Amino acid sequence: MKNLLLLILLSNILIANILNLKIAAKGSYKAESFREKIKLKKGEYMLLSPRNRAFFNWAKRFKIVELGGIDNPHIASATFKNLGLDDIPYRLGYSWMPAFYYYVSGNNREYVKWLYENRDQYTLNPNGPFLHCKKNGYDWCKDFFYNYGDNLVLESRVADLKKSMKKRNFNGIFFDWGAGKFYDTKEFAFIKKRFKELNPKKDYHIQVSKLYKRLKKDGIFFVTNQAFRNAKYLLPYIKYDMTESYITKYKTQSIRIQLVEVGWKNKIDVSVYYPIYKNSRSIKDSLHFINLLTKYKNEYKKFGFKNFIYLNYLAPKYEKVYSFGTLYKEVEPKNGIYFSYAMAKLTDNMVYAQIPANRKLEMDDIYFYDLGKVSGKNYSKLRPINGYIRFYKNGFVLVGEAYKGTRYISLKSSYLPKKGYLFDPYNNVKLPIKDHKVVLKLAYEKDTFTHKYLPLGRVYLFRW
Repeated sequence: MKNLLLLILLSNILIANILNLKIAAKGSYKAESFREKIKLKKGEYMLLSPRNRAFFNWAKRFKIVELGGIDNPHIASATFKNLGLDDIPYRLGYSWMPAFYYYVSGNNREYVKWLYENRDQYTLNPNGPFLHCKKNGYDWCKDFFYNYGDNLVLESRVADLKKSMKKRNFNGIFFDWGAGKFYDTKEFAFIKKRFKELNPKKDYHIQVSKLYKRLKKDGIFFVTNQAFRNAKYLLPYIKYDMTESYITKYKTQSIRIQLVEVGWKNKIDVSVYYPIYKNSRSIKDSLHFINLLTKYKNEYKKFGFKNFIYLNYLAPKYEKVYSFGTLYKEVEPKNGIYFSYAMAKLTDNMVYAQIPANRKLEMDDIYFYDLGKVSGKNYSKLRPINGYIRFYKNGFVLVGEAYKGTRYISLKSSYLPKKGYLFDPYNNVKLPIKDHKVVLKLAYEKDTFTHKYLPLGRVYLFRW
């Protein structure tokens, strides 16, 4: 009994040594200007259109890049070489997993013509309805869904993907609608009915898993979109799976402003920091799903699953040009980018934040900082600031719920170096570390239009 009590006591002491956080006085914060160069690594994942030339040098800094449609007729075998993009390690071509477009103009590839001519057997909606094209107002297409229950369709789909990759110099694939969950919705009940008529003894999701299994066996690199929604069928054959808008998203609101070089606008995109439910007001809602995906990651790593990619969306930040009037300019939503990154890195995921309204504003060096390997088994709660922290070999990430104003915190941890400096790239300053302790400044930002305070995310790097 005494030995057990001693072990519990030692365990508690160890935990206390690992992390100790206190609110600090403003005067204890000692920041110095930072003029050193930080060694950067390749970014992990981003998305690019080959028509966006301003983004080419940015894209070259990433390992995995989605570069456009795998069947895009404007992309040839030499396109990426001519654009200087052929050195990207994994060049992904976009493919809509469950269906294909048939162009009503008649300008279709031979493979699509073959599927169309045999659509009664090879597709699941030979006579429509063509919901996707209609819903998006596409008058140029009909969307046909592959009958993956037919072995010839399955084999021909794999062959066509390989042919398109070779023709356009892709060496990987991104599958949209990767989980096939549409199949179980009321909206697509006609697809399920047709599949069962054609394949009474087969399961649609198992057939989709056969597609991924075949590609994995053939050594084809691919990424899926939200395959975790059919985890038991699909994740055993997948290395990287994407999820969208679990941390941030954007929405369009009726706000009348005047933008520099644009003019008057009656509607603009604004960022949403709690995107899970309509009534979400806490980081905990996002963490619930982040924890769920971490569980999947741990469960399926024995099959070769590597990681989740968190794709988030943001609007630009709007800054007034003058203290009066309604003239604004679009600037980088730095707070949103850092929050997106830090939240995903609490569980060591890949992450990227896209800004559809102005993609030039995405370019932040945060994606190239080398945090190294994770330390400890999980993130820790920071109760004094209602936040969370995760340590890495070369630094740590921190997130916090919205707070009015500025907080100074004293952080002590055995994961911090005994002495040295901490680089704060958000503020471009270095902070002294002494006896495994450092004082941080957390300045919370307001939303431009609602004036409500926003949650924050930060990344810090050790400098010995």
